[in-house]
Amino acid sequence: MNLTVLERDIVQIWQIPLQTSAVKADDLIDRYLGCLSQDEKDKAARFRFFKDRRRFVIARGTLRHLLGRQLNQRPEQINFCYGTYGKPAVSLGTKPQQSLSHTLTGEGCDFHFNLSHSGGIALCALGYERRVGVDIEQVKTIQRLDGMMKRTLVASEQQQVEAESVAAQSRAFLQRWTCKEAYLKAIGLGLTQSMQTVEVQIEPPELLSVPENCSAGWRLHLMDLPAAYVGALAVAGETAVTQHQWQHLLPDDDD
Repeated sequence: MNLTVLERDIVQIWQIPLQTSAVKADDLIDRYLGCLSQDEKDKAARFRFFKDRRRFVIARGTLRHLLGRQLNQRPEQINFCYGTYGKPAVSLGTKPQQSLSHTLTGEGCDFHFNLSHSGGIALCALGYERRVGVDIEQVKTIQRLDGMMKRTLVASEQQQVEAESVAAQSRAFLQRWTCKEAYLKAIGLGLTQSMQTVEVQIEPPELLSVPENCSAGWRLHLMDLPAAYVGALAVAGETAVTQHQWQHLLPDDDD
């Protein structure tokens, strides 16, 4: 698999399959579980259903392989620290709060990543000197959609969704949801911030308003995904975005 090293002004999006054949499932889970931290293993063990545990292990294990390639480290050597609202960053050194920012070779280097998964797909965004946030949602009929819209969309967004056919309203809502969540994850707030403080436009994708005291200059990108999914990337500033497909390798395969 050709894992290209990140360059400035290019954000990589990796699409990761979380559903595997029964033949490979156990081997893949064992492989990825072996590179997780004890905290991650404990979290995996707390999932009630095997399918949720499998998705978590594969997503986090793949993330570690992607980061290891960029940092020239073994996947199991990657350590994470977490921001006030839970956003992960790579931790270096002995201080738990020390993140990867400005510690790679070269002056002023800054490496960012973000992970999201839904259904059978995970998305991982990697950015060099670019803060990133990504979100993916599997499109399903949403029960009590009116209530969800009132809690998360501004009036103009609600009108846009309601203008769609009934069959298309869940997708239209989730398109706006993923854009908002990607942005809130990118700035490190996540769902601790009300989604109604963010207003988005879908065509073309654009942030129309953001919370007070949040910087401007963010760009939205809609992801090219299978028809049953919608996804969005938020990135600081203008940049090229490349999309890649991750292929799982068994322990005996070459990386």
